[in-house]
Amino acid sequence: MSAWIQCLAAFVGCFGFTFIFRIHKNIHFGLIGAAVGTFGWIIYLQTDFLQNIFLQSFLSMLVVALLAEALARKLKAPATLFIIVGCFPLVPGSGIYDTMLYAVQGYQDLFMNSFLSTIGISISLALAILVSSTILQVYKRIKEKNYASIE
Repeated sequence: MSAWIQCLAAFVGCFGFTFIFRIHKNIHFGLIGAAVGTFGWIIYLQTDFLQNIFLQSFLSMLVVALLAEALARKLKAPATLFIIVGCFPLVPGSGIYDTMLYAVQGYQDLFMNSFLSTIGISISLALAILVSSTILQVYKRIKEKNYASIE
């Protein structure tokens, strides 16, 4: 499939989820979240040369999370709003489906391969969100020069 079609599908898919989460009341937040998700998918496609789906997922989600955090501060909105909408193209939905299908059908080897791959991608996404949040907390502390406070 063409990269342009994939990016358009990522945008439409992310924007569609804004209606489920009732972000459409602030339509500009929905459009920005969909753009963040599309940008994350572009990063995912551009890092294809790495030939490592876990690293691709980590890097693209890291960009999405950092961008979401920055936009949240600029627009005075919750960061989770942009992170949740922006992560949809990266979530391993087909991997989850395949894992359950193989489990129900009794294909143990295929199930285990699919399960481990899906869990690895999910951990990569969660780790990227954790790293981005930590980076911004450290930056905030350094900017405020508040080294002693521990929360």
